[in-house]
Amino acid sequence: MTEEEQVARAAAKARPARKTEGGAEDGPGKGRATPKQRRGKPGEEHRRSTPAEFVRESVAELKKVVWPTGNQLQQYFVVVLVFVLIMIGIVAALDLGFGWLLLKALG
Repeated sequence: MTEEEQVARAAAKARPARKTEGGAEDGPGKGRATPKQRRGKPGEEHRRSTPAEFVRESVAELKKVVWPTGNQLQQYFVVVLVFVLIMIGIVAALDLGFGWLLLKALG
């Protein structure tokens, strides 16, 4: 085998494998193909739920929720209140600062 043939073989091995018509790669594959999603049986239509059924299922889901205790609720309230007050202070400071700058620049 000549040096050119060896270089060509090494380059061919480094290239990504091509896919055939069936979707499988040439050479050693990665495994089986991903199965296609099923959309139900042919001719079968999706049944719409009634408003009463929707409410019934919603209530059932809400019963599964782990609700916070009174102490947790109080802590969350305080954290949110402090965060909102800090954000109000930042926005107010920026507003006053930019307003003062505009008055100095244009006034």
